[in-house]
Amino acid sequence: MRRSKMKFLLCLLLASPAFAAEKHATQADATPQPATLQAPAQAGPAQKDAEQQPVATVTKVTGDVLVRHAQAWGRVTEVPLELLNGDAVSTDRGRAEVHFLRDDSTLVLDVGTHLTIAEAEGGTAGNALRRIEIFLGDVWFQMQRGLNHKTELATPTAVGGLRGTQGLVRVKNAEQSEFTLAEGELEMTKRARSSGSAGEQQSVRLTAGQTMRAHRDQPLQAGKAGALPTRPALNVAANQLPKPRNNWRELVSKSERPPGIKQVQRLSGRTPQSGAKLEQTAKASRSSKRPKPTNNRANTPH
Repeated sequence: MRRSKMKFLLCLLLASPAFAAEKHATQADATPQPATLQAPAQAGPAQKDAEQQPVATVTKVTGDVLVRHAQAWGRVTEVPLELLNGDAVSTDRGRAEVHFLRDDSTLVLDVGTHLTIAEAEGGTAGNALRRIEIFLGDVWFQMQRGLNHKTELATPTAVGGLRGTQGLVRVKNAEQSEFTLAEGELEMTKRARSSGSAGEQQSVRLTAGQTMRAHRDQPLQAGKAGALPTRPALNVAANQLPKPRNNWRELVSKSERPPGIKQVQRLSGRTPQSGAKLEQTAKASRSSKRPKPTNNRANTPH
């Protein structure tokens, strides 16, 4: 019996190194080697700064034109000037031409106009939705036809979806606007005061040579255009431009209302320096609105 136990223990001792070596080799094969480990991929510039990529360019200006980026306003003095996603363009006694980088579409803003520009990628790679929100004024447009992008012209009272269209949008105030087409077609949808109401369901197709009137409290009305819209001239001296309405800024909602020309700094091109200048303008504006501390000690009788 004692010899049997000794043989059994001897077999275990001889087998243990081989078993341990085999187990170690198996673990080594299953464990990733440090040389193959990689750090998590970091977002590239296009993904990280998607909202900071230029979507359009101000190519021509005459007179007084303002641009807003990140809540800071700057006065355009030199072109070209890049516009980023969400930027606003406002003309006082001035006109501006905006050129879109994606498809060479063009806008021309007449005097007393305020709008914002936004682009977003669609559900399919390469598809895009562009939305031009016009709060006030006259905007001539030439939109190129494309399969991978869609453009919406939005006013306070209607939204028009278009492709390959030329025409004019006129926003008189928050209650009424007009769309006139020289070329192409436009699918119009009325906007109601509140989202989801029945007024948003009315849609009318507008064709070349027609004008659509969108009044807040009336159905969309399409009729023959009295005259086809023409592109506003930009080779006009500033002092020869028509004057905007005296109270045109008051007709823009407070959240979008542009400042007076004398209240903003000059902006000479979209560069890191000009971007920093816009940010400094915004900070200075916010600081000037803060209440100044009063010196109570000076008013305390001794």
